[in-house]
Amino acid sequence: MKNNFVAIDFETSYGHIPCSIGIVEFIDGKVVNEFYSLIKPIDLKFNPINSRINGIHLEDVFNEREFDQIWDEIEHFFVDRVIIAHNSSTDITVLEKTLNHYRIHKPNFDSYCTLNIAKSVLDIENYKLSTLAKYFNIKQEDYHNALEDAFVCGKIFIEMFDDFNNKVSRPLNSIKSLRSEVRNYKQYLQINDNSKIIKKSYVWNATDKLLGKTFVVSGVFEKFSRDDLKKAIEDNGGKVGSSISAKTDYVIAGDNMGPAKLDKANKLNISIISEDDFINLITKTNAVTE
Repeated sequence: MKNNFVAIDFETSYGHIPCSIGIVEFIDGKVVNEFYSLIKPIDLKFNPINSRINGIHLEDVFNEREFDQIWDEIEHFFVDRVIIAHNSSTDITVLEKTLNHYRIHKPNFDSYCTLNIAKSVLDIENYKLSTLAKYFNIKQEDYHNALEDAFVCGKIFIEMFDDFNNKVSRPLNSIKSLRSEVRNYKQYLQINDNSKIIKKSYVWNATDKLLGKTFVVSGVFEKFSRDDLKKAIEDNGGKVGSSISAKTDYVIAGDNMGPAKLDKANKLNISIISEDDFINLITKTNAVTE
C-alpha cells in the first residue's frame, strides 16, 4: 500500500561517490525505523562545491566505515521493498555504482521518484525538495542532511499520493497503480480539477545532470576557483570548453570577464550564468518539461 515504503537519500563527495546515507522506513504512513551514517568515500576525494552544499568534509569521514562495511546493517531496507527518493535516478545510480564497486549483489526493489511525481501533478515555482516541503507545510531544518532529506521525501510522497489521488479521474489504491498512472502522463495529464494540476508535456526520467552540455568558465569568482568549477562540470558529466563557440551551452561569468567574450556569447544566444546560478543548476533536481 501507499503508506509502506522506505525513503532514502545519499549525499556525495563528488560525482556518484557517497559520503553519507539517510534511510527512513514508513509503515502505515508512520516512521518505524531510521538509519544514518557518514561514509568513507572510495577514494577520499571531495569536490569543494559538494562540501559547501552538504557540509561534509574529508576530516568528517576519514575514520568512518566504507559502504561495504555498513551494507549488512541496511540491506534489509532494500530487499523486495518500495524505495522512494527525490530525483531517484541519481540516488539509485549512486547505490548501483557503489554496490558494483564492492561487488555486492543488488537486491530487487521498486523505486519511485517524488521529483517526477511532483512535476506531473503540481504547478509550482520549482520542484526542489525544500520547495515541496514548504508547499506541504513539512518542517525541514537541516536541508542536505541525508536523514532529514529522506524523512521529508517520504512525507512529501504521502502528501502527493493523496493529492494526486484526489485530482485524477479515478482513485488509486497502491503505489503500483500510482507508477502506472503517472507514467501514462508522458504526453498530457488528464485532470478533473486544475487548481494545482496543469496539463503539460512530460519527459519521464529526465535528469538535471550536465551530460552533453559544454561550459566555458570566464572571470574571477567569489566562492570557488575556476578549477573547482571546471571539476564540478566534469564530475556532473559536462564538458569544459576553452573558448566560446556555437557549441557552447553555458558561459559561467565571473567578475572581470572580458567584454569581447560577453558580446560573443550574446550574439550566439548562449546562456550566461553566474557562479550561484551554476551551483543551483547542479544541485536542483528538476526533470525536463517541454
